[in-house]
Amino acid sequence: MRKLFLLMLATAITAINGFGLTVTNNAGQLADALQNNLGITALTVTGTMDARDFLFITNELNELTTLDLTGVTIVPFNNNGAALYGTVANYLGNEIPRTAFFGKKLTSVTLPSTLESIGFAAFAGCDRLQSVTLPASLTYIDDYAFAGTGLTSITIPATVQDMGKGVFARCEALQSAVLDCRYVGDFAFLGDISLNNVQVGPNVSSILRAVFSGCSALTTVNFDPACRLTRIDDEAFINSGLENIDINSLNLGTIGDWAFAQTRLSSIVLANGMTSMGEGALAHNPLLTTVTFPGMGHDRAGGRMAPTHNHTLAAVSDYAFADDSLLNAGAMLPKGVNAIGNYALYNVSAVIDTMRLPSTVTSLGDMAMAGMIGMQVLKTDATEVPAVGNEVWAGVNQPEIPLIAPDNTSLKAYQEADQWMYFFFGIDVLLGDVNGDGAVSIADVTALIDYLLEGGDINEAGADVTQDGNISIADVTALIDKLLGGNSGKSLNTIQNIVKESYNSTSDCLVVPAMTLRPGETRTFEVALNNVEHNYTALQCELVLPQGVTLKSIKGIGRGYEHNYSFVENKIEDNVYSMIGASSALHSFVGNEGNILSITVTADDEFSSQDAELVFTNVVLVTPKHEGYFAADAKAPVSEGSGIEQVTTSKEVANVRYINVAGQESETPFSGVNIVVTTYTDGTTSTVKVMK
Repeated sequence: MRKLFLLMLATAITAINGFGLTVTNNAGQLADALQNNLGITALTVTGTMDARDFLFITNELNELTTLDLTGVTIVPFNNNGAALYGTVANYLGNEIPRTAFFGKKLTSVTLPSTLESIGFAAFAGCDRLQSVTLPASLTYIDDYAFAGTGLTSITIPATVQDMGKGVFARCEALQSAVLDCRYVGDFAFLGDISLNNVQVGPNVSSILRAVFSGCSALTTVNFDPACRLTRIDDEAFINSGLENIDINSLNLGTIGDWAFAQTRLSSIVLANGMTSMGEGALAHNPLLTTVTFPGMGHDRAGGRMAPTHNHTLAAVSDYAFADDSLLNAGAMLPKGVNAIGNYALYNVSAVIDTMRLPSTVTSLGDMAMAGMIGMQVLKTDATEVPAVGNEVWAGVNQPEIPLIAPDNTSLKAYQEADQWMYFFFGIDVLLGDVNGDGAVSIADVTALIDYLLEGGDINEAGADVTQDGNISIADVTALIDKLLGGNSGKSLNTIQNIVKESYNSTSDCLVVPAMTLRPGETRTFEVALNNVEHNYTALQCELVLPQGVTLKSIKGIGRGYEHNYSFVENKIEDNVYSMIGASSALHSFVGNEGNILSITVTADDEFSSQDAELVFTNVVLVTPKHEGYFAADAKAPVSEGSGIEQVTTSKEVANVRYINVAGQESETPFSGVNIVVTTYTDGTTSTVKVMK
């Protein structure tokens, strides 16, 4: 009787609905308190607990689903050398022991407010556990603590200094994670196939090995503006669904081996502070088209990317871009890169007009550029011939690819050098590069016309496109044909990445009115140009027509003089036409004073206007100074008309308004996003979204 009385003083028990209990416990006595209640499903504990109490729950409370430890203080326990869990005999305070709840039926758990550590696999395999709140006192989470649980979201507080391996691995229901711990541990979210929302807080300094490996639903990662991340370790995002990641603003020093391999990234801007990039860091990315290296900003000079920071990444690592078949590597490597590693650009097979090697390159590793079958020209700025490894250009038809060297002296050295000697040395210039910027673009067309009209300095060897020894209007025509032919062999996405990489953007844009079109009908409509920022003399773009619609003609609109238009059908994508418009007198487009061109199209008998639209995309506008600007897409819906056989949509622009995100209106563009509203003389309007 006395023993029972003392026990009741030590432990107070209150029944809850017959299935749950509230216990005020003294450390080590939970087994005595609950010996007749092993089938309980809900338990609230206050007071103190130690490892013995957790072992009792581990071994005996097999039906427990709800556990509330809010009011518990976990105290140290030394079992005098006898192990309780595994080989551990000495247990610290404020720590949940290893495997304490492994595989339990828990659906809800509330942790102590003083908890500092969660042990190895403490909640692993609790596949019914959907939520847990980690207290602000927590400093350490051991390996696999929550692996294989049913958690749907998790927030890791800034107090967590370290994480073990695989803490939340194989949590297939986990959708959201907010991270503010110093280190995100190895394999932390490995195989979390539903994870689609990750917020990285200001205190995170390292994302360690394979943290997001296999997270197939993870398309983007959001970093706090004050994030201190300096390291992304090996395989951090390998085989994930990553489509976008902005690391440019981070003070990121290193990206580990295969860190971004096998993702769905289409572009990435590397952080300007980067000093190393691991083996295969961006390999096997089938959608990757654009990589911006450290030291390469978004300013442009003469249509070329120009450096804006000191370059810090000296080597392109082994396998760095291997099998990135769509990568436009032509102008990717900045001055400062001195080594291109083994297999670095292996099977980068996209069409590249000119592959440029900077003057600082001193070596190319084994198979470094093997399989680059889309390379049209190789231009090296290195006066000293770089050393080469084995079979650098294996699979590349070198005799068909011109090699352009900096000068005649270095050209002779390349002609005599191992492996380099197999390129074509019939020319030492890039045909069509009129302005001498190392690329061929619409800006070269205007530069050539300007030269024919006014004279001046040009790259004469590059301007003789016909190779007849003379520079004439025939070279203008040949250059336009060269540009159109080059674009017609590229996808819209490839062209877009080249254009965005080569030119500054503008809020000026083409404007297309909504049009009507019926099956079997031919119609002509006119396109306007809203230009506030600049005057333009030429344009280049792709016209995308709805299925069942064919382009018949493109004509310049007079208003005193006309621009001449040429177009060619794309060889890769259906219903896409590349087009160029330029004036032989180098006149500017009338722009806001009226329409600039007319398009005639024909619909076949099977044409359907459902969801049909007409799009001008990859729009480049060129100023009289031969500066190119990238404009937003211009789109217009296509609906069925009234049945009139031939209608010309001819109307003038009455006014243009720019509206920003705050709803303010102006006659000139705002900084940032603008909605451009064009009102025509017939009362109709059109809108397009642009960025200034």
